[in-house]
Amino acid sequence: MEAAVLFLLLLTMAAIGLTSAIFTRDRLHPAPMHAAVWTLVCATYLLFPHRLRPLSPEVFMLIVLAIASFSLAAVIRPADPPNGALRSPRRYRVTIWREVLFTVALLGFVPFLLKAQALAQSAPYTESDFINLRIALTGALDDAQTFGLLGYLIPVSFASTFVELASSKKRLFGWRGWISLLLSVVYALMSTGRTYFFLLVTALAFIALLQHRARLAQIASAALLLFSLAFFGLGMLANKIGADTPNIDALSAVDALMLYLLGGIAAFDLTLGAPPALEWGLNAMRTPLAVLQALGADVTVVPLVKEYVNVPLPTNVYSALQPYHADFGWLGIVGFYALCGLLHGRLYRAAQRPEADPRVIIYASMAMYPLLLQFFQDQYLSLLSTWVTFVLLIAPAFRANESTAPQPSTLQADRTNRPGVLGPDPC
Repeated sequence: MEAAVLFLLLLTMAAIGLTSAIFTRDRLHPAPMHAAVWTLVCATYLLFPHRLRPLSPEVFMLIVLAIASFSLAAVIRPADPPNGALRSPRRYRVTIWREVLFTVALLGFVPFLLKAQALAQSAPYTESDFINLRIALTGALDDAQTFGLLGYLIPVSFASTFVELASSKKRLFGWRGWISLLLSVVYALMSTGRTYFFLLVTALAFIALLQHRARLAQIASAALLLFSLAFFGLGMLANKIGADTPNIDALSAVDALMLYLLGGIAAFDLTLGAPPALEWGLNAMRTPLAVLQALGADVTVVPLVKEYVNVPLPTNVYSALQPYHADFGWLGIVGFYALCGLLHGRLYRAAQRPEADPRVIIYASMAMYPLLLQFFQDQYLSLLSTWVTFVLLIAPAFRANESTAPQPSTLQADRTNRPGVLGPDPC
């Protein structure tokens, strides 16, 4: 009986995704993409062999609620303004801040590598410098260390690469953009975290798609290849994937993939068996509370890194559902995903306009990263300080110039007189 209920709920997810795709007529719209992510992950859980625990219908019901509230909010759009109220079109120019980002990322490269070498030497537990660096940064065998202020070079290099692509007049990058991309890849590698690669690849892929620099099939193929290299390559370098590695906790490639893809749902479902008392915003407001604590306030800050549970493989990620369900129950999931859907929908529509602000295109592209990692863990409010950092780094890179052309009085005039964004040529 439970199996039948699970498959019925799975079909409901797929139906919501299909309905939103028909309504929006856009495969890249956040609403059908959000539903597609959850449907694919849940279908994999039910249909493919793996070693994880069976799921309860309750977790699928909560996922359906999340998809429905997200989709409804994402497709809501304000009424188009009257023709006479159309804004004057704008052109966007790149500022000197682009050179500042690139220069800082380039000049900080050698100090960052030296710091990485020092961190690796501080944890000489294995013969691999990369594994030692990973141990030093995660605190697997000791207290975790950090890059300190040099750690900000990672978002600086990423912001530089995003700005270079969004402002490039070539099909992809100019020479400086390729150098910036190489720097970002190395910075991500030295961070030892695969999610950094996922953020970099996801944002670049959607910038290219929104600016019509490449076709969806090309981007999807390249992104899948890069995701695979990052996941399995870094996993093997970190001694976490591979049955023949000396690490007794290392997983086979298939088990590692299934654990990362499905472990968050299994862990979240495990918490539903004995739900704790509601935490009333401690998870959603973690970043502001952490700031207050740093300023000396006596407040409780929930740990960002969760405890491991066995599902039966060990995992410490609980999908994006867990923190908001822990705060407010199922109402927390409905409310949070409605807000997320509204934000995603507005960003995406703004990024699609012919006169779109390049900064909005970058922000909308970066927002696809937490959307695509819904099944893994929360990357929205849990990483609020990261998103604020990126906004502050990217915002000064472009300047809007009001057009001196007369304001169009009709929609047809608007379509024919719109100036293009100063940056990429039409592909």
